[in-house]
Amino acid sequence: MTLRRTICIATGLLLASSGAAYAQSDSSTLTRVKKEGTMKVCYAQGSPESYKDPKTGEWLGAFVELANELAAWMNVKIQPVEVQWNTAVLALKRGDCDFFGSSFVYNAPRALEVTFIRPFRAKGLNAVIRKDNTKGLKTVADLNRPDIKIAVGLGSREFETAKRLFPKAQILALQIQADVESLAPTRRGDTDVTILPIININWWLQVSENSQWAKMAFPGENFGNANVGWAVRYGDQEWKDFLDMYSSHVAANKLVEAQGCSTLIT
Repeated sequence: MTLRRTICIATGLLLASSGAAYAQSDSSTLTRVKKEGTMKVCYAQGSPESYKDPKTGEWLGAFVELANELAAWMNVKIQPVEVQWNTAVLALKRGDCDFFGSSFVYNAPRALEVTFIRPFRAKGLNAVIRKDNTKGLKTVADLNRPDIKIAVGLGSREFETAKRLFPKAQILALQIQADVESLAPTRRGDTDVTILPIININWWLQVSENSQWAKMAFPGENFGNANVGWAVRYGDQEWKDFLDMYSSHVAANKLVEAQGCSTLIT
């Protein structure tokens, strides 16, 4: 094969790949969002990072504000799509939204189905326990006992972590609308603890009615630390790259801390 013919073939392949790149760009979520002026964002109830005001129906919280900041910068509107934690991956995969905008924690089962953007921060878990602590729980290791009952939200990061770290315990997986609903069985005494993210526990215990009967089970002994951010469907690298760069912007300007989430990192 002559050098000239080799160059022609290489040039043709380059042009073909360039054409494919342009085709991908035209079908990208980023292109569609810019054209339509609307960005669909899936949210699941997870105070204080994303929650719906029961009076107004407005979505509030630190991660909601990050999405609003992005939308304002892009000059587009947000169309919120409410989902439950156990259906979040399915909703994203079937195209109900352009990205999952609540505080989505990385784990391998989720990453097999959807792709995570560059994380905003990392956060850990702890447990809420009744102040009477009838089982005498002192360390995280005490949760891995056959007589221990743990409440978690079905499909949540807490559910996956509890099954993995405490295989001997009895796991009560609850179909709930908001993560704080998983605390009810522990308050009644049906379960020994409820597992939640640190930031959620700290926020919830600030309410005097809650702190009267409950406390953090293992102060300073957090577990299950993991990266947290947003997720998108596989197959749209342009959209993921765009959100990755926004995440870098958030980190560089400490916008997570500015939204009151300085306790996200453990």
